Amino acid sequence: MTRTRPVRTAYVVLTHRDWPQVHRLAQAILRSSPGAGIVLAHDARHDAFPVDAGDARIDVFAHGRDADWGSWDLVEATLDAFARARELFDPDLVCLISGSDYPVQDLAAWEKSAVEAGGWIGAAEPLTYVPHWGRRRGEGDDRWTRYAYRWFRAPFGRRASPFIVRVRTALALRLEPIFGIRIVTRGRGLHYGVRRLPTPFTPERPVYFGSQWLAVRRSELDRLLDVDFRAGAPLRRLYRRSIIPDESAFVTALSRSGPRGELPPVSYVRWDAARDEPVIWTVDDLDEIRASGSPFCRKVDPVLSSELLDALDAG
Repeated sequence: MTRTRPVRTAYVVLTHRDWPQVHRLAQAILRSSPGAGIVLAHDARHDAFPVDAGDARIDVFAHGRDADWGSWDLVEATLDAFARARELFDPDLVCLISGSDYPVQDLAAWEKSAVEAGGWIGAAEPLTYVPHWGRRRGEGDDRWTRYAYRWFRAPFGRRASPFIVRVRTALALRLEPIFGIRIVTRGRGLHYGVRRLPTPFTPERPVYFGSQWLAVRRSELDRLLDVDFRAGAPLRRLYRRSIIPDESAFVTALSRSGPRGELPPVSYVRWDAARDEPVIWTVDDLDEIRASGSPFCRKVDPVLSSELLDALDAG
């Protein structure tokens, strides 16, 4: 059936700094989709935002959580913002992006395509891994251990003598089927992991890995909030003791409950493997970004990407 009324869309934007750029992003979204609502889910520990953005369509929501990169608190902050968006804007569609995103295409047209796509919009792939005893590493993608093990933050931080580092690394390698060590370099540092028994994932119900930037229709939003991650839900308990849960929690729940829509990812990103972070787009990348088909691009910088932002604003 052809949709006759406009799509009610809420954009949830995860932010932690740079109010001028975030405000510019919000204004760009509203120019492209005047009927949208925006929740700026802000970690205000280091950079305070104005309480009132001067537009009723923009809600500045200081969630009060220590939303460090790779932490469960970041997922909790996102769930809080999803619930707030549902309450404030009663949306048909919710789109999750970061403060370092910027719109690339006509958002009102994309929103219509998104609700008619037959599933949630994002990227995900199942993870499989077989850990080995001894000196031989396991087979598959070892990011599986982020979620198949129960992780605990080390009490003494990141620093250790070279001898201790060698010992713990050797132990983790030899005992990999039951024990692991990971350092969340941009987050809370050293963690020790213990294998969950029985393993919570099966070939029929695998764990998924993918981008946290996604879009969900109202039925999918309601399921995330009221079923998959309600208080005491199994997935909530599992991911609370994982590391970097934002790259798996939502896409695992969504992949298990329904198909993905056949649209490009929400945000077009090029990853710099050497720096382990997204490339900052510039005006030289404009044609590539527009050809991606994604409604947003990430990552932009107010200085390095200034000409690109001006070009995108100009249409």
